[in-house]
Amino acid sequence: MYWISLLVSAIALANLASGQYVVPAADGSGGWADALGKAKALVAQMTQEEKLNITQQNNYFPRVGEIDRLGYTGLFYADGAEGIRGAPYSSAFPQALNGAASWDRNLLYRRAVAIGQEARSKGINVQFGPGLNLMRIPNAGREFEYNGADPYLAGQAGAEHVKGVQSQGVMAMMRHYIGNDQETGRRWTSSNMDDRTAHELYLWPFQDAVQAGVASTMCSYNGLNGTYSCADPTSLGKWLHEELKFQGWVLSDFGAITFGEEIQAANAGLDSVIGATAPQLADSFSFSAPYPFGPNSTLSRAVENGTVSQDRLDDMAHRIVSAWYKLGQDQNYPAYNTSVNSLSKEHNDLIREIGAKSIVLLKNINGSLPLRKSQDLYVFGQAASVDLFGAPFGAVSTGGGGGFAPNTDQGNFLGGAGSSYVVPPYQITLLDALNQQAREQSFQVYAYLDNFNHTVQAAQAASGEAAGVTCLVDVRQTCGEGFDRPNLTASWEGDQTILAVASTCSNTAVIYSACGPFNTTGWGDHPNVTAILDAGGLGQEAGNALIDVLYGTVNPSAKLPYTLAKDISDYPALPDLTIQTLNTSFVDVDYNEGLFIDYRWFDKNNIEPAFEFGFGLSYTTFNYSNLSVQPSTATVQKTVSATSDDVFECLAIVTVDLCNSGQVGGTEIPQLYIGSPADGAPVKVLRGFDTIGLDAGAKKNVEFQLTRRDLSFWDTYNEGWTLPDGEYKVYVGASSRDIRETGAMKFTLK
Repeated sequence: MYWISLLVSAIALANLASGQYVVPAADGSGGWADALGKAKALVAQMTQEEKLNITQQNNYFPRVGEIDRLGYTGLFYADGAEGIRGAPYSSAFPQALNGAASWDRNLLYRRAVAIGQEARSKGINVQFGPGLNLMRIPNAGREFEYNGADPYLAGQAGAEHVKGVQSQGVMAMMRHYIGNDQETGRRWTSSNMDDRTAHELYLWPFQDAVQAGVASTMCSYNGLNGTYSCADPTSLGKWLHEELKFQGWVLSDFGAITFGEEIQAANAGLDSVIGATAPQLADSFSFSAPYPFGPNSTLSRAVENGTVSQDRLDDMAHRIVSAWYKLGQDQNYPAYNTSVNSLSKEHNDLIREIGAKSIVLLKNINGSLPLRKSQDLYVFGQAASVDLFGAPFGAVSTGGGGGFAPNTDQGNFLGGAGSSYVVPPYQITLLDALNQQAREQSFQVYAYLDNFNHTVQAAQAASGEAAGVTCLVDVRQTCGEGFDRPNLTASWEGDQTILAVASTCSNTAVIYSACGPFNTTGWGDHPNVTAILDAGGLGQEAGNALIDVLYGTVNPSAKLPYTLAKDISDYPALPDLTIQTLNTSFVDVDYNEGLFIDYRWFDKNNIEPAFEFGFGLSYTTFNYSNLSVQPSTATVQKTVSATSDDVFECLAIVTVDLCNSGQVGGTEIPQLYIGSPADGAPVKVLRGFDTIGLDAGAKKNVEFQLTRRDLSFWDTYNEGWTLPDGEYKVYVGASSRDIRETGAMKFTLK
């Protein structure tokens, strides 16, 4: 029967090539049947203008598509990567990348529940998140909104976000679909990737979000293989709607629809538009340009002349309204009011917990950490405090809510800048938290926060050395939407600050806050740098989260969701920060590295990293033993189609014993990697992890389940998931390179 699927695929590809492709209508599968039935009944009562009206939002936050006579309230949107953007009385959560660094599904879920609660309390229907793009390049500007460099980790984190937000009746919106992996030229570059790379890497986390029931998708600015993502029949129609069987609705990023693409976008699967139509291959867009969808638009005229069918317009409305029903927003949903006070002590405590459990301990020698509670401290670096008017220039910027907020370029680092930045209700800096600790424990804190006078820094650090105390250096790197980082070094001479302090203080602990990878070369191996913490962006409770780890109240358990290289040139791809729009065609960004990003690239090319993917220290130690690998003993179908439910059937179970062999309680993240016998496969790929808390001396058996997709490669010929012939290698350990137990398995295929 396989020749039938090949014939169908050939016909579909021909239609894609000819521009005649029309996305299939929602069918209610995956638990959407009841919501779709209700949506069809409501849409049947709408006028043509009302149907068109719910496809276009003219401004950013106001309601779109309300129909009072039918009781349809319309939808309000909000950014939500770090909390509710642009609204007062909203919590500033640790950035999404920090959540991924926790490798803790329950914590990721609870973070999303809290964001969903705050969104719902303000009457917000749609929360923009999770961000599911991968860290293809180490210096991408929006990495803080995403979940790291591995598709399995990103998919697991994204699924928990979807489930958490939607548990509160708020629609989650996965974004930025697909290939929006750099900020440089994001409106006029084309991300060019082969089909296998797309399915095994970049589509993977979006599939997990669909499996979790995500209600909506945001398509991205960039091109994909030469076609704008928001008008691409392959990625929107074939991959998202046909293969993944997505039942929700698709929204464009703000101003992502360009002149001439409106009809193709509608037929490809775009259901709603935010912002005006933009010129093709331009750096920006006009707020006064015509709107591509809605009444009296290109879409309305296309429906009139038949280039977009009435059925397609109806399907747009069905998909949007069915999500409204699916999330229960037709019943007692709060009225839209961003001024509602959504703050709570419970959320403050959760933010602190997430922060502490997402700080990666990279280095800890000579018993540097945890700190003694009564020990005097010397503190260096602008990032240790809020610097409103410090050198080299004033640092007050207008916040997203129209008020004033500390500039995201200096001082305490909450998270990345841009459309996801949340103006915090308050900030606890490192210095704030240490001063409170000093008050309670009766010790002295000496602070020198000027990043630019390295002679004075060294002299102050020498005083700390003479007193026999720890010198804390808190540095950060500026990052955010709209630009990629020019390098991986600390902002405001942070690297020089570290070296100046370490030159005279033999117990220097470094806290590094950033949106992703950073470079430790030149100071990380300095003998006087005794501890390094990768803090990421910790949100409004940053200082408290840091002292929880510094003093051992929380035993660090976080692991790197990316690789830290010894040199930026060790990574497989970097953006060309000098490229300019051609105005005539896309600038190509070729994904020549294919499947080999991050640790996969380092493994393939035998490159030694500074700190590998999955690495993270603890104040205790763990032993692994008794690995067991149990593959299915039945004869297994070699290939299944992308749409088959068998894609997610369990084919193998791996177990291992984990023991806390240290003197204090702690949490370990055991990681499962698989080495596939498939041609062109990476040395190993992450396919499982768990979060295991153990008292000193305690032991637990940990189980991992492997699905067909986990063990298959994307078969471009058969357009399905295929199990390769041969022996799989099984690795379990504490990181991608700290492998403690190994095994093997094979399947009998038919």
